[in-house]
Amino acid sequence: MNPFLSITVLECVGDDVDVAFKEFQRFLRKTANDRGRANAVNVWSERTVGAREVVDEVGVLGDFGFDGLFFIARELVRVPGWASKESGLADVCQQLMMALRRNRLVAVYGEVPSSERLQTWVRRTGTFRFVSQPVLAATFNGDARMVWMRGMHRRRLTKPDSKALGGQRVQDTLDGLDDSTFALAAAKFFYEPVDDKALLREVITVNPAKSTISWKRTSDFPMFLAAAGEALDMLELGLVSEAEPEPPFVELAIPETDLGKVRDAFEISVADVDGEQADSAEYEELAERAELLRSAIVAVREVPDSSGVLVEVGLDGAVAGTLLLKPIKVGDGVQLDVRYSDAPSAEPIARRIKEAIGDGDLLTVHYQSGHAFNNRQVFRENLKSDAFPNLVFEDFTGYRVTKEKPALVKGKSLHDVIGEPGDDSLFAWVVKTFDKGWLLCDDGAGEVADFLHLAEDGTLTAIHVKAAGSHSPDRRIAVTAFEEVVSQTVKNIRRLRTDDLLARFDGPLLATRAAWHDGVRVAGADFLDELKVRVPSDHTKVIIVQPHLLASVHDTAREAARLGKTTRDSASLALLDDLLHRTRKSVVTLWADLMVIGSA
Repeated sequence: MNPFLSITVLECVGDDVDVAFKEFQRFLRKTANDRGRANAVNVWSERTVGAREVVDEVGVLGDFGFDGLFFIARELVRVPGWASKESGLADVCQQLMMALRRNRLVAVYGEVPSSERLQTWVRRTGTFRFVSQPVLAATFNGDARMVWMRGMHRRRLTKPDSKALGGQRVQDTLDGLDDSTFALAAAKFFYEPVDDKALLREVITVNPAKSTISWKRTSDFPMFLAAAGEALDMLELGLVSEAEPEPPFVELAIPETDLGKVRDAFEISVADVDGEQADSAEYEELAERAELLRSAIVAVREVPDSSGVLVEVGLDGAVAGTLLLKPIKVGDGVQLDVRYSDAPSAEPIARRIKEAIGDGDLLTVHYQSGHAFNNRQVFRENLKSDAFPNLVFEDFTGYRVTKEKPALVKGKSLHDVIGEPGDDSLFAWVVKTFDKGWLLCDDGAGEVADFLHLAEDGTLTAIHVKAAGSHSPDRRIAVTAFEEVVSQTVKNIRRLRTDDLLARFDGPLLATRAAWHDGVRVAGADFLDELKVRVPSDHTKVIIVQPHLLASVHDTAREAARLGKTTRDSASLALLDDLLHRTRKSVVTLWADLMVIGSA
């Protein structure tokens, strides 16, 4: 017997470890006898071994540092994944389940139970918990050969939901700006132990979220026991240490220990269910829950200055009730407390959705404070709060900051009425403000930017405009007010090459676009003529206009940050700085610079 060392580690939190281990054995026994979607199951061997007992061809179990061992072997008969049930074909699979106890830690080996089933049992019973994620991540630290990350940021087209990086030392390749919104999912380390006699060494893979450690195939069972014993011994030392574990990847998102800092939820997303165990009953149940939740969340409302979030739920767009979701600490993890905010109008539907949410294992909740609840943890984006340098505030008096474009007039196109008498939109503000040089509005399908401006010296400026979310003089800093316009900006930066613009406007499209020269309407062809004489050395810039950001609120938040005070607005400003720095980084890879305009 020479199993591959891949174990899930549990920590007993019950008063009596022996009783808890027996309870876990009953769970394994029940799991072993459950055939699930297979045709038949036959448990053909089971054994319990105490610390003083002898394991055949191994020796006394206690000599390896273990207090107990329990294993079950079973034979499973099932239809091959590629065959129909009527084919008469069958795969015969031999499966081994094993649990090794050392003090309060238990190492679980085997593909059964599934990760989902084990997690459900751990949460339901409360007798065990998974090992602390920061401790597990730091235990086998070394040069990272591979790192898998999952995004804590709001989903957007211009940033991946997850990342995987490989190299000789991935720690040195991480970017404090780009990677600060990703949390560690799993890592493969080249581990060099201090003890030259240690067995565990070289490439070790850890998955903190699933509490798993993987090494390599062992040459025999004594080697497996010795390696598993070393792993539990090292984890034990980390768990009892009073010192905070040193994170192996300091640039990544940080686990949040103070849920009081989590506030103002603005979005909920549903996880894509991993299809690795697509033939299991647990996968089918998860997939059904995820499918229901994707269609059941109607609207999300924050509970001001709280980590709670109100979620209107229902089917086919009809609201059945409102649920209050709030993250709470459970052991070393976090789960969502889910309850009715008020009496539901359609209780059976609301109850079904509430049960599908469970403890939030399929949900990611995003917060204005820079946090995200994900995978039963709350993470905080690891922000580098340097002030964004190219931020200016302009006067929008006479214009409606919540109105991006002018209202349509019967018989006229949008481009016909921009900047005309009575237009108090932000588009009119752009026409008034950029009244020197040539200006073209490209608003419409496939637009490069809302406006393109050409100065006398050949400088081209792409102007992206977004209306404020509120006209209140006390409106708060909101990152969400910038996310859409930033996404549009980054998506289109490669389309600002002169040749690409000439190809776009050299046709009938140009006749539909409004154009101005020194504030006076002209034909779009005049703008095109000026564009044709640009030379490669002429500068190209990008401007974002978003008057939701008020100078007074910005300055107060900036001063609070300088004094080391964390307020709602200073936390939001740190998030905004981070977003704008990342956007600027994308822009300056191709063009001169990015400027952002707020409201004075």
